[in-house]
Amino acid sequence: MSSKLLRRCSVACALSMSLAFAAAPVAEAGVVRGPGPAASIDESEKLPVIYVSGSNEPKQMADAFAASMRRFDVDVHPFMVWEPSDPATSPYVTVKGNSARIPAFIEKLKAETGHDKFDVVTYSQGGLVTRYWLKDFDGARHVRKVVSLSGLIKGSPFQADAVRNGQCPPPGLELLVPPELAKNPSDACLEMSSEGDEVRRLNTPSEALPGIRYYNITTTLEYDASPYRINLMDGPGDYYNIVTQDLCPNDPVVHLTMTMTPSVQSLVASALKGGPLEMKCMTPDSPPGAPSLKDVPPVENGPKVI
Repeated sequence: MSSKLLRRCSVACALSMSLAFAAAPVAEAGVVRGPGPAASIDESEKLPVIYVSGSNEPKQMADAFAASMRRFDVDVHPFMVWEPSDPATSPYVTVKGNSARIPAFIEKLKAETGHDKFDVVTYSQGGLVTRYWLKDFDGARHVRKVVSLSGLIKGSPFQADAVRNGQCPPPGLELLVPPELAKNPSDACLEMSSEGDEVRRLNTPSEALPGIRYYNITTTLEYDASPYRINLMDGPGDYYNIVTQDLCPNDPVVHLTMTMTPSVQSLVASALKGGPLEMKCMTPDSPPGAPSLKDVPPVENGPKVI
């Protein structure tokens, strides 16, 4: 099957977790763009990339993602949301508190790289950490584009349920909060809740900030950050919403291993390089008339942890 490119006039893509990574097939897809206006960004310069990790993602996985992206000639610098040596950074304690740490990381990176503008890749709760930084901590002036992997654009329904039920962090997760920092609801719950004032303010007047180009990537097999539509943008702005099964119908992209999935990595790299968007599928399309993973009904209310 020949490689096909996903161009800047349509939105939908697909990924995979097969170990047999075939280097060519890219499934055809239509791309739906945000209504604009398009940001005036200069994509001619190669910029360093900040990777804002998932909530409890181990440093080894973040470093492995950075190493994998260097195969695409992408220079990635991980920012760890949770520093286990500092209990106050627990993602079950705070979201915006970790956003507030990014400016110091930026200053260090500016000194190391000589750049004052960066591209960002972010994953899971890191999507909210990134967007609070962009809006509340003067981060937007440092960012050209954001690639968000199931980044909870609309907040977390799971946290909203927990707040409504009077126990947030939810049962079990409170064990990950140091006793001296425990409260109900926690700041993290209020800053993640899809029904809360913080997410509502974050997404007002628009989910996409002017001057930044966004690539929002998610999967219909999303289980942790479900339903998958919460990871996509609406309203005005310069963005692409990319649903992986529309690109590679049989690539089993799931939340916990998105950053480790080679086809996802190829899509991220093409976005960072300014397109055209390209995804190298790991598994072939089904024969005509046969079902594919794209036919699996999306999870609407899974037992999520974020």
